[in-house]
Amino acid sequence: MCSLNLFMLTCLVYSVAIANRMPKGSIGFPEPEEDPNLVNRDNRQPVFLPAMCPENELYYPGDQKDDWICDCRPAYLFHPKTDACWPAYRKGPCEDGHYLVLKSDSAIPVCEKNPCSVDSYVLYNGRCERLADPAPCRHLWPVPATLVVNSTTLAVGCQSHLNFHSRFGDNPVPPPQVCPPGCKRSINGKCVPIAA
Repeated sequence: MCSLNLFMLTCLVYSVAIANRMPKGSIGFPEPEEDPNLVNRDNRQPVFLPAMCPENELYYPGDQKDDWICDCRPAYLFHPKTDACWPAYRKGPCEDGHYLVLKSDSAIPVCEKNPCSVDSYVLYNGRCERLADPAPCRHLWPVPATLVVNSTTLAVGCQSHLNFHSRFGDNPVPPPQVCPPGCKRSINGKCVPIAA
């Protein structure tokens, strides 16, 4: 009972602290931290709070109770000239046929020629592939995976651990069931053989 009261008090203090600094009517959504090494020591999560932070930024907790700051979303890069966050390996503030990347020896992203020339397409395994497409990751079947920019390393690759957390609670949403070849998922979610 004591831990429940402490939890409720913590939620109230947290709500009041944030409410005092943001415009009335603001709504925020918790975002799970993708990098376990960056989890806040009090296990506080970043919040999508468009009333407080510019586009493509989240409201991140610091290590002090009232320490919060707007910063780029995972796999986004801060571009000083435009004073904005842009997705890595996308056109962003660059000219046509280029994309924004962060070189390993620099802290400032630069525009670089996109070998695929089309926004949202990147070179992967010697081929131009579209980001967020599952096709280049078929080799991981039956695990669902898509081509993404890794939020920790900023490298392009297949991500097989898709985030199925709900924005409205801590309970993860179960991943969709992958049906074996020769079957399809019915409307009630079960795998049934395809009639020949």
